[in-house]
Amino acid sequence: MIRHNIFIGFALVLSVFVFIGAAKAEQISGIITATRTITENSELVGDVICVVADAPCINLGASNITLKLNGFTITGRAEPPNNCIPAPPAPFAPEDGISSLLMNNVTILGPGIVQKFRRHGVILTGNQSSTGFGLSVRRLTVNQNCYSGIFMNGVINSDILDNVSVRNSSASGIRPCGGNCITSSHNNRILGNVFSGNGSVADGNNDFGAGLVGNSSGNLIQENAIGGNTNGVLVQATALNNIIRRNIIAGNPAMQLVSHTARRSVLIFGIFHLRAQTLSTTTFA
Repeated sequence: MIRHNIFIGFALVLSVFVFIGAAKAEQISGIITATRTITENSELVGDVICVVADAPCINLGASNITLKLNGFTITGRAEPPNNCIPAPPAPFAPEDGISSLLMNNVTILGPGIVQKFRRHGVILTGNQSSTGFGLSVRRLTVNQNCYSGIFMNGVINSDILDNVSVRNSSASGIRPCGGNCITSSHNNRILGNVFSGNGSVADGNNDFGAGLVGNSSGNLIQENAIGGNTNGVLVQATALNNIIRRNIIAGNPAMQLVSHTARRSVLIFGIFHLRAQTLSTTTFA
């Protein structure tokens, strides 16, 4: 009986601690006037209007945490292409929707919308080795952001899954931006996304639905729908040993694939494109 009572008492104490831990999750809604930095699991409980100037709206300031959008919307100050951050060499202020800078094992989980930010909708960064790994962006809609919908720099072994990234990069000018900009990032998986209507109409733009920029390598771009962008997929000359396969790449008016690197460096197959209402398949070895 004594042991039984001790066990019950221990269970009650443990349940109290679990409840307290769960209650600590930060709940976010309403108007945000200064960057909201979260260091624990957090969630949206209503729509967010962000009026933060020249800084991120929500910043994930710790590793091993999750931000859930729960179907709500985060809206910034831009009306692209108006009221966007000027392109470099002007100061490129980080007025982004959601940022994870040099953190590991963080998740940004939809459904939910991130829209109308003066720079990127979502930005993920790392140092290509010890930070920026194990990140996950899933089931978001990133819409009408001035530069990239989802921007990655120095990120490794992370997942961009089942997102919709549309009508971004209208203010990017000659800067390469698009639905998902993968810059100097390695061994990531870009799977099951929709990239549509992204890119600037400015002369000399090199925007895209998805882009491998810098020295990006070992990335997998697979089973995405990429259509109606200024270009479909961009591969810069220094981006090597990436795999692009089983995507539907259709109706990108300039080019379906813009590759500045040798074909042997990029394995591409199962790419479909529309020309004169005819569906055809292009396969490169």
